[in-house]
Amino acid sequence: MSTDVRTVIEVCVGLHCSTKGAYALLESIRSHYDLQIGVPSADGMLLKEMECMHNCRNAVPVLINGMECTKSSFKSIIKYIEAIHVRKR
Repeated sequence: MSTDVRTVIEVCVGLHCSTKGAYALLESIRSHYDLQIGVPSADGMLLKEMECMHNCRNAVPVLINGMECTKSSFKSIIKYIEAIHVRKR
């Protein structure tokens, strides 16, 4: 069974971002949606680690479907994901 990926969430985990809480943010997103990193969910969500986005001044950058969310809190990232993610019916 193939899963259509509708929402891709990429979190920078480069050295600078990891010192700014990248792994805590990644884990918070992962547990909130009960995802496995790198494995598409049944409803089309994919969470990925990015080695470095080269945007250290805005650590921790997160890309959601290619759009960068910088200086965002976990709560605002979740709101954005909920606004754009189309769940399978």
